[in-house]
Amino acid sequence: MKHATLAGLSRWCPITIALILLSLPLPAMALPSLQINDQHQVTGTVTDSNGEPLGGVNIIVSGKGQGTISGFDGSYTLTAIPQDTLVYSFVGFKTRKERVGERLTLDVVLQEDVMALGEVTVNAGYYTVKEKERTGSISRIRAEDIGKQPVSNPLAAMQGRMPGVEVVQSTGVPGGGFQVRIRGQNSIAAGNDPLYIVDGVPFTSQSVASLGLSITHPATITPLTAINPADIESIEVLKDADATAIYGSRGANGVVLITTKKGKAGKTSVEVNMQTGVGQVAHTMKLLNTPQYLDMRREAFANDGVTPTETNAPDLLLWDQNRYTDWQKELIGGTAYTTDARLSVSGGSENTRFSVRGGYYKETTVFPGDFDYQRMSLQSNLNHTSTNEKFGISLTMGFTREESDLLNQDLTRDALMTPPNVPAFINEKGNLMFPLEGTGMNNPYTFIKRKYRKEALNFMTNAVLYYDLWPGLRTKISLGYTNMTNDERSTAPASSQNPVLDPVASAGFADGKYQSWIMEPQLEYTRTWGQGTLNILFGCTFQENTRDRKGVTATGFTSDALIENMAAASDIRVETTEYNKYRYNAFFGRINYNWKGKYLVNLTGRRDGSSRFGPGKQFSNFGAVGVAWVFSEENFIRKGIPFLSFGKLRASYGVTGNDQIGDYEFLDTYSLASFPYHADIGLYPTRLFNPDFAWEQNRKLEGTLELGFFKDHIFLSIGYYRNRSGNQLINLPLPPSTGFAAIRSNLSALVENTGWEVELNTTNIQTHHLQWRTSANFTVPRNKLLEYPGFESSVHARQYEIGKSLFIQKKLHYTEVDPGTGVYQFEDVNQDGVVSSPDDLRAIYEITQDFYGGLNNSITYKNWQLDVFFQFVKQTGRNYLNMFSSAPGFLGNQPTEVLERWQHEGDRTGIQKFTQQSGEAGQAYRTARLQGDYLFGDASFVRLKNLAISYQLPVVNTPFQMVRIYMQGQNLLTLTRFAGLDPENHSYTTLPPLRVITGGVQFIF
Repeated sequence: MKHATLAGLSRWCPITIALILLSLPLPAMALPSLQINDQHQVTGTVTDSNGEPLGGVNIIVSGKGQGTISGFDGSYTLTAIPQDTLVYSFVGFKTRKERVGERLTLDVVLQEDVMALGEVTVNAGYYTVKEKERTGSISRIRAEDIGKQPVSNPLAAMQGRMPGVEVVQSTGVPGGGFQVRIRGQNSIAAGNDPLYIVDGVPFTSQSVASLGLSITHPATITPLTAINPADIESIEVLKDADATAIYGSRGANGVVLITTKKGKAGKTSVEVNMQTGVGQVAHTMKLLNTPQYLDMRREAFANDGVTPTETNAPDLLLWDQNRYTDWQKELIGGTAYTTDARLSVSGGSENTRFSVRGGYYKETTVFPGDFDYQRMSLQSNLNHTSTNEKFGISLTMGFTREESDLLNQDLTRDALMTPPNVPAFINEKGNLMFPLEGTGMNNPYTFIKRKYRKEALNFMTNAVLYYDLWPGLRTKISLGYTNMTNDERSTAPASSQNPVLDPVASAGFADGKYQSWIMEPQLEYTRTWGQGTLNILFGCTFQENTRDRKGVTATGFTSDALIENMAAASDIRVETTEYNKYRYNAFFGRINYNWKGKYLVNLTGRRDGSSRFGPGKQFSNFGAVGVAWVFSEENFIRKGIPFLSFGKLRASYGVTGNDQIGDYEFLDTYSLASFPYHADIGLYPTRLFNPDFAWEQNRKLEGTLELGFFKDHIFLSIGYYRNRSGNQLINLPLPPSTGFAAIRSNLSALVENTGWEVELNTTNIQTHHLQWRTSANFTVPRNKLLEYPGFESSVHARQYEIGKSLFIQKKLHYTEVDPGTGVYQFEDVNQDGVVSSPDDLRAIYEITQDFYGGLNNSITYKNWQLDVFFQFVKQTGRNYLNMFSSAPGFLGNQPTEVLERWQHEGDRTGIQKFTQQSGEAGQAYRTARLQGDYLFGDASFVRLKNLAISYQLPVVNTPFQMVRIYMQGQNLLTLTRFAGLDPENHSYTTLPPLRVITGGVQFIF
């Protein structure tokens, strides 16, 4: 298959690359030798200004590879010489240095850093910036926030904790997917996923799996499950143009930066963390019991005037009328067990620091049977800086092995719809029975008999080297490589199928591979003139991704015992062959000027090239400007508003792009014919050549006010954003006479996302023994289709509406259940006497979030710590009517809400009469479910998302630096009016997020 290359790839930035290669003499990495003359032990105690001991203070001997951490009572002991200087550092306190001299006892008092919030440094990708000096919109969660949550996917740790970041869990199955949207959906048909960067290396958001997608939700599955959350130091989300424009097209939908933990200078530290827990479905639906179900069935037959027979009513005439099985309990009512064990070693000197982290995670499922997901991870990091600090190198490597034998079918739908008196699916001999054959319903235990196995290997490495050519000028190069492999097999033995239907054993075999490399040479110049500082950064990006997937189906095994051996099959058919190559090339730059720490200007630009566009369309320019005024630094503010400790106004505007479409879409492509012709395999065209479409463009505007009061004990941020995405990339339908369904094209439609984001952080109490901090965030998003030329005659005329959200549903408007007939009625909008689609589709509902956010309280009392986090969402979703495809009265269980149905002439109710899906009532139900607005309702919720409590044990006169025991809970309580299993994704076909409770212990020595 043909693929596109980027013209002129070799001509990019030759001067930059040459400078970097020529300027790396690789000086010797010799550590300073340790002087041992006049060594003596120094002891002491570290306290705060109130005289309270501080445990966990990092104390190192400056310039040497030795150090320690203060104990629970603030005491410490280390070996030093009189010429040594000790450095004391602790989060939230100012760093202090003390020369040893002849002192044998050295007691130190650390002062609280009242501007700690403003001095925090955040990662902006290609550069770091102090929190108080950033001009862009960046949200952040830290390792301590992640560590309090019993989650296996880093995306789960972000839920509800960042304004403007919507994270929805698609399924509660281990390894399942998440949907992430940063400030809404910008594109109508192209991708809306953010860019993921792990330690400077782009990380794919697409899975290479093929066979096991049905249970882990293919639309949102992501390889990010391969990253151990315990290895993460921080997650930063870049949202506005100022923060994302330096990533160009890749940052059109926001950027998620994941930074793993690094070693710290000081004594070698060993950490062991072990936890175990259980998970269960938090809420089940109230379904009909057997008497209620049978009454419903009989009433439905009577309403329809149909006589029950053994064919259409086996539940009434053949099955045990007294049998009752709670299928929710049987199929999704089990307990999932989790085991999480971690070991890390870190330490080093000020010049060389290292960290090695290993982890093992295992999670079973709530489904019947013995299924689990396992992950083994190894993460290492090495940082070295030369003695003269001119040269530095950082090397990070991560390796993960994932194994899964999950059944490849979610049983949630079967748990809800299986009749309560259905006979046993498994007989006394352990063989499968098929009492539902011919009804369109499954024997759910067939999926338990079918094996699925996945083994995935993930390797990622990143190296960063820098060298200071002269003061203020630094050369730097970042190199990254990612390799993911996936091996799957799925079996459907004959023993898992109905023997009456002459079953044929079959098996699927698939493998996938993803490889990516990236190289980014950079030059950075910093110069200070008087009270102003100029920083200039420019560089290049060279990136290539390849994806290779193959899948075959094998049938005709003579025995189920041979089903995992492809060679034993009589027929082998290739189902999937895919090979894609993507190349990306860019030149980027940033100019930042800081005057007196009060006036800040940030200019960023990028010229992007993508192989997904045709000749002449591959390159495009993107850029942004961000400005900020720290008005709290003005003298008139300091004197006039003394309680205002920090105040900043910032704004940004810029343009980013989007190329999240398939590879080769501008080329004419061909596929292999399904059936041979004269024993030869032919080709048929699948896409027309079209080199004219180009980048989507997203114009972002933002303004934010940040305020800190009373030494930042109250910190408030209020921001407004407006993103407008145009030149939309869509598949334009073609007339059938062309032989092609659609062609990729640009559309001059304009999609707008606006919103308000609010963050509030407060220190409510801070005394000797008690600290209480609160953080809250609140987002009000709005989405609107502003423009669409030729909309009335377009393919989207029935789906969207100008001035409305992309998430609207255009439906028939439900009016009532007819008191005379007992069936659903809908509004005849055009008054033609017939309710039909599309003429009467006028009811518009937005299936989206009106607002969302989170509230966290963290309380520390002496050795205890308690964290309570609530997530809240106001949204419209789909109610129980959408969950049950069959009308109440048909073969299949229903929720108890249907008992409020119409029964007699004159009844006023919202549930129509029972029916076997025949006649007027059956048609009315199908209309209500597929085209009516009756299936929409309130899916808002308030959830106790996370509860964590821990206790630090005294470690005086023990070899431990810290011992902590803890308990954590996730999804503990949900308050909602939603009648289904879970309001988060209001789906009935996937397992909801589980309620998880874990307990563990952490040792540091």
